[in-house]
Amino acid sequence: MKKSLVALAALAVIGAASAQSSVTMYGAVEPTVDFGYKNRTNTMTQTFTPTGALASTTMASTEYKPGFRVNDGNDQGTGTSRIGWLGTEDLGGGLKAKFQLEMGLRVDDGCVTNGSGNVCSSGASGGNLFGRNAWLGIQGGLGEVRLGRQVLGSFGVQAKSWAGGSSNGLYEPGALVSPLMGGVRFSNAVKYLSPNMGGFQATVTLAAPEIAGNTNTSTTAAFAPGVIPVTATTNAKAKTGLDLALEYGNGPLYVGFGYNRGGNNSDSNNGVAGAGNSLVNAGARSKQYTLGAAFDFGVVKPFINHTRARVDGSNVTTPGAGVATAGFTDGREKATTIGLRAPIGAATLITSYGVSKTTAGSRTANGAVNTAVSNLDGKEKAAQIGVQYPLSKRTLLEANIGRFKNDTTTRGSSFAAVTGALTGTSVTTFNQKVSAVNFGIKHSF
Repeated sequence: MKKSLVALAALAVIGAASAQSSVTMYGAVEPTVDFGYKNRTNTMTQTFTPTGALASTTMASTEYKPGFRVNDGNDQGTGTSRIGWLGTEDLGGGLKAKFQLEMGLRVDDGCVTNGSGNVCSSGASGGNLFGRNAWLGIQGGLGEVRLGRQVLGSFGVQAKSWAGGSSNGLYEPGALVSPLMGGVRFSNAVKYLSPNMGGFQATVTLAAPEIAGNTNTSTTAAFAPGVIPVTATTNAKAKTGLDLALEYGNGPLYVGFGYNRGGNNSDSNNGVAGAGNSLVNAGARSKQYTLGAAFDFGVVKPFINHTRARVDGSNVTTPGAGVATAGFTDGREKATTIGLRAPIGAATLITSYGVSKTTAGSRTANGAVNTAVSNLDGKEKAAQIGVQYPLSKRTLLEANIGRFKNDTTTRGSSFAAVTGALTGTSVTTFNQKVSAVNFGIKHSF
């Protein structure tokens, strides 16, 4: 009798412990098929003499037209196929320990990693096995702190203001916007999520600068009698990545704002006196903003997102006895997407359209004289219309028709380094069109 009571008590303790902690395995498998897939590109480069006369024209055209392709869902479905584990443990006092390990995979070829001889990266995972999510955190009344590789809060703002959700396939307009935010995830990250207060929630993510290059190096040449040793120095800094998101979601309304910042800089000095002496400074600054909204009217749910990105770069070389040579590269990009989701019986109609515009410029100067100037103007458009039909709570059918177009013009001018006289110009135009009809099936577990 006593043994039975002891056994029952032990089982009760085990059951209580099990109730306080859990690990859930989840995932999604989503193969898709493109029919009538076409990818055509045309490039034309024209060069001109200093007087503006046409000197030469070079043209190239490529068309990829396989008829049909089998892909993973991220190419034109609802997202990357994946498998993951999500765990929670009740620590008492209102605290919980949480973790998530999630890997992406491509069901068309089974690819999961970027190993030797197997060039593969699934769903912006960086080619890592658990590149989609790998973090451990603590949640309490003041919010949640997570450590590890995680999705950016700014990308969450974008995903919630796209009709297609987090998918960024070939024709999904979200593909025009997501690269502007400097990526989808941070590695080496510390992320804080505030409590939800009346629909408001804030997210702050910092990425530690652990990459090679966050170094200071000093090298002194060998000593010799009567010779002054030469010391060369190199300083390289990788700045801490910063991502912010402020969201409001209450009832039918969603509004979100995201900000992302990154950059690096470095300088070196060869330490040699005279004409050989040089000081090189290289730096880049990037800033991105996104604003999105959605409103569910019941019969239709419209979405809108606007994202801007700015990159400023410089590279300056100063010879000790000569004229300074400086190079600058700047880029601006903005993208807007609109879309809607509308229920039609059991099915859901999804349609979206996006436009992205890019401007970039670079200049190399020898003293006050320009040696080369280049300007780029680009415009991308993407549109899709599709429908999803659930076969069950976990399985759905989907069909899409989509089109992507990219038009880019680059204008360049070159000058004589000494006199500054114009030596020639060039114009390069690039045009790409991608289109297909896509069918897929998705099973979540």
